[in-house]
Amino acid sequence: MLIKNIFKFAAIPMLFTLGSCDNFLDVVPKGVVIPQKLEDYEALLSAPLVVTRTANNSVYETDEIILPDAHRAGAGGYPGRHAVNAYDFLPEHYDVSENDEDWNIAYKAIYTYNSVIEGVAANTEADLNRKNRLKGEALVHRAFTYLTLVNQYAKHYSESASSDLGVPLPLKPDINALMSRSTVQEVYAQIEKDLLEGLPLLPDVATYSYRPSKGAAYGTLARMYLFQGKWEKAFDNADKALAINSFVYDYNTFAYADPNNRRGTLTGYPSVQKEKKHIVYNKYMTKVGAYDFQFLIAPEQYALYKAGDLRELFGTSPKGYTSALLPAPGVLEMNGAYDYNNGGITTQELVLVRAEAAARLGNVAKALADLNLLRSKRFTTASFVKLESTDKNEVLNWVLNERRIELAFLGHRLADIKRLTLEGRKFQIKRGDKTYEGNSPLLVYPIPAKNMSVNPNLVQNPR
Repeated sequence: MLIKNIFKFAAIPMLFTLGSCDNFLDVVPKGVVIPQKLEDYEALLSAPLVVTRTANNSVYETDEIILPDAHRAGAGGYPGRHAVNAYDFLPEHYDVSENDEDWNIAYKAIYTYNSVIEGVAANTEADLNRKNRLKGEALVHRAFTYLTLVNQYAKHYSESASSDLGVPLPLKPDINALMSRSTVQEVYAQIEKDLLEGLPLLPDVATYSYRPSKGAAYGTLARMYLFQGKWEKAFDNADKALAINSFVYDYNTFAYADPNNRRGTLTGYPSVQKEKKHIVYNKYMTKVGAYDFQFLIAPEQYALYKAGDLRELFGTSPKGYTSALLPAPGVLEMNGAYDYNNGGITTQELVLVRAEAAARLGNVAKALADLNLLRSKRFTTASFVKLESTDKNEVLNWVLNERRIELAFLGHRLADIKRLTLEGRKFQIKRGDKTYEGNSPLLVYPIPAKNMSVNPNLVQNPR
């Protein structure tokens, strides 16, 4: 079957971990189809294990969760030794014989995107619209993946970005390349280039949310510019994305079919991923929300839920829900068992990006309008209180607090801690009797030991 065989092709390369593979692209291995037709590239961008996943593990190095001793070997072996190592801020998360899951998922996907970009450019078929769309999709996918990688395995974007080491930046499907790390500035420049080039090639809204669209491109640009502190551009791109889709669910319309079972059916919220209207760009996190025993909410995080906040009701499992392994409430993705949280772009993230940018630009009225709009859909009608202030800093703090609640457990917090530390805000992440500040080098993930062992051009992050 064509799709099955093409997926095998996509799964073969593990960049920066393989040795030499002479003439790999000159010989067609038995049982493998080398993509040549547009339908082949369409199939590559439809492979769910390649295009729909994003980094899972950055949540472990934040102040959002706790991993008590009894919880470290939960049901099914979750969360896993490497996750515990990350949680404990050990210098290495994986040993030299192991693949770093986040790194490998990302670079395997990047190989696919590079193959599509190069292959579509060489394709001689006449369907220009399809070619453009496939190229645009691959460019936006690649940009989003690099944005995730550079914020996990490198220092945050700052004035020293031109000298800070980022991540390897392959732009061609070459599995033999032993690449060095590009700078953070170079990685961000490529992300911006890909997004701006891909954006006009795409429809406003994609047929399925895992496929990039103009909304996804604008949304990723908004996230990128927010991370860079480019407030005008962050505001503008969030605004453009929201002009395409501004739908935000009102949690007052949700209810559990059985009020005593938070893992049961949730009415008012779609059970099918493609029907979830708030998802602009779907990148699911396989380890967040599928099993609530994997993540227990830190007391400080849980304390952010105020009376009447429906996010506590629909986003957490009760303390002691399943066993003694749950000494604190667990993270529960809405709609119950075996669903996944989305680490891609959502309308609520875009509302908060626009609100933060507005506050930083001094447009307090606009920031409050966005903030109150979101909160009115998160609190019970009886509990909602409209926030009012003319103080720019107070409003900014409200937005940042709301961001911490609304975007919890979705992979945003680590980048937020790193970027907000740069402007003088203080963070303390406690692990037993140890405390890690927001500027600790250990908040930057280590380059995987296995990749370091086979690629002498890679330089490790300070440990």
